[in-house]
Amino acid sequence: MDQDLLISQFHRVLSKINVEQYKFENDKYSGVFLPVAFDAYNDYKPKIMVIGRETAGWNTNNDKNTIKRIINKKEDGLLSDIIEESIKRYSWHLKTKPDGELKTKHRSHFQRYYYRVSKELGLSPDGMIYANLFAWDYDNKSPLNRPKEEVSKITDLSLELLSIQIKFFKPDYIIFATGFMRIDPIIKKLFKEYFEEHETVSVVPKKLWEFKAANATCFRIAHPRAQNGHADFRDEVIERIRNYSQKKSQPLN
Repeated sequence: MDQDLLISQFHRVLSKINVEQYKFENDKYSGVFLPVAFDAYNDYKPKIMVIGRETAGWNTNNDKNTIKRIINKKEDGLLSDIIEESIKRYSWHLKTKPDGELKTKHRSHFQRYYYRVSKELGLSPDGMIYANLFAWDYDNKSPLNRPKEEVSKITDLSLELLSIQIKFFKPDYIIFATGFMRIDPIIKKLFKEYFEEHETVSVVPKKLWEFKAANATCFRIAHPRAQNGHADFRDEVIERIRNYSQKKSQPLN
């Protein structure tokens, strides 16, 4: 994979951020979340993306956060620094350090589900893609509760970045482990604006939504920390992917 092409697309989107339109008060945004593929992604099938809702303090504790910092770097001609920092940080979700061994344990419910998907489908954790619906969090939480115009700008940037990722990684299956409250319309907006819409396959209200989009089979489930019966649907998604993949691999008579 020519990830230089992916990085150039990230650069194009981030270059849209300017002081006139993105001068947010109380700028407590995280660093921008930008995933890349590990080498193992080329070696495993099916291709799977697991998408969370937003990060939790991405590049925040090291003071490489805020929208203002992106603007300052852009004005200094150093926007590539922002991208390099995010990509370096991305490896930490799987590895003990950027070039270290794969982690085997994690406190995060999301990360534990990510590992479980890879294990039960016979994939390596670094053979999948971890992505997020929102490329930023706000003060370690969802940006959805910010002022309406601010949410709109962050959403638009995030969806454009995510559409680039989907087009570049070309996953066979996408798991939106995002929850549904105020989220389903955003997912629909993603595929309406950047792809050829979506086609619903089945729905279990507030639990599991399966649909076709971007040449992938997609699922939207609750966040992996959710209880009250949601665990069964997390299992169901893994089972459906296993069954669909087996059918695809069977030779035609």
